[in-house]
Amino acid sequence: MQDPSAEKLLVRLPAKPGPDGRYGVLIFMDPRPKARMDPQLNNVLDGSGLIWISPDNAGDDANELERRIPLALLAYEYARRTYDLDPDRVYLAGSAGGSRLAQRLLFTYPDVFTGAIVNSGAAELGTRGLPVPAAPLLERLRTHSRIAFATAKHDQPAFSEQQRALKSMRAYCVPVARTFDNGHTVAGHASLTPVLLFDALKTFEAPRTTGPDEACAQTLRQHALAELARIRQMDAGGDHAAALNALVDFDHAYGRLLPDEEIALARQLKPEFFGSPGPVPQTAP
Repeated sequence: MQDPSAEKLLVRLPAKPGPDGRYGVLIFMDPRPKARMDPQLNNVLDGSGLIWISPDNAGDDANELERRIPLALLAYEYARRTYDLDPDRVYLAGSAGGSRLAQRLLFTYPDVFTGAIVNSGAAELGTRGLPVPAAPLLERLRTHSRIAFATAKHDQPAFSEQQRALKSMRAYCVPVARTFDNGHTVAGHASLTPVLLFDALKTFEAPRTTGPDEACAQTLRQHALAELARIRQMDAGGDHAAALNALVDFDHAYGRLLPDEEIALARQLKPEFFGSPGPVPQTAP
């Protein structure tokens, strides 16, 4: 994205703002090149005082880092500057690749976005596709963010993606606001329906009933430290290449949670990367 002023946003303003006089916003990442909106959603959006914004030319064929993510942030900034926006009601949604992008945006910018509807496409936390965020951001996800999943069992491989994503949410102690069943989805690759949107918003805006799971967070830290020890042992046993590969996986899974420990191990495994001389090869007599 070179010139933000040249970009087009599909914007629908609700009939009136929310009860407190402020608007919420739903940024929809369409998998198709042309931004569209289903008019069947109008009643739900009006009843919630929710602005709909969908960036144009931000479909699954667009580059994620160069276009899709900047356009999502542009959509938020437009709403923030133009309307009296409730910062606790800044939501994301999408389907297919747009759904996975909505999830990534929430996990990358939990200080901006407060909820996401992950519909027919999900990413597994702690992997290359969705590395774990830094500790303060992960904590905000646990305490402030709301995420809902909605993929029908017959929608493969999206349903299997969702199951792996849900397992990873539990592993990283991130609460899932709700997982919707087939009654909220349609045959095939599901779209955002009025029923799904209404029930997701109702879930997002209900009071939280549970607090942070400190025992889960401690278990996660223990797993990360154990993996560091395993990589050190691997290297000490002579399997240096495998240890380096394991460190890459560790970076996606835990690196931003234990940055000092990871860097210390990286210095040990690949000192030349940090400008230090590597081990001197020994010549056999």
